[in-house]
Amino acid sequence: MKRLYRSRTNKKVAGICGGLGDYFQIDPVFVRLLVIVIAIFTGIFLMVIAYIIAAIVIPQEPKSREKKKYKRLYRSRKNRVIAGVLGGFAEFLKIDSTVVRIVYVLIMVLTAFFPMIIAYIFAWIIIPEKPTTHDIEIEVKKN
Repeated sequence: MKRLYRSRTNKKVAGICGGLGDYFQIDPVFVRLLVIVIAIFTGIFLMVIAYIIAAIVIPQEPKSREKKKYKRLYRSRKNRVIAGVLGGFAEFLKIDSTVVRIVYVLIMVLTAFFPMIIAYIFAWIIIPEKPTTHDIEIEVKKN
């Protein structure tokens, strides 16, 4: 039986979003973005209370638990206009970045610009930049 845990390694605050990502076998960045969107639309205070309750109720993952592998979302280094967020989504979905940008602009026009600009800024902060081969070599040497 699958168990839900707070992540020890993939966490920003208490490991809730990292644990949900591991449980559903998706990149925790998607969970974090979803939490931010829900917080914006339902009231930040309610989401903070729910997060605190989850941090108390959900146990921390055991140290001996094996790490799961899943496809990660990164900001693009080569396909960027501002910060590589939309280019990263395009690379993740394996589609042309122009399509992602057109869809983004259409949604931005339909929502009166502001919500999508805020979403882009949060995505810029939350989504890590794609590591270079040099970064990967340094990480391997640390381990």
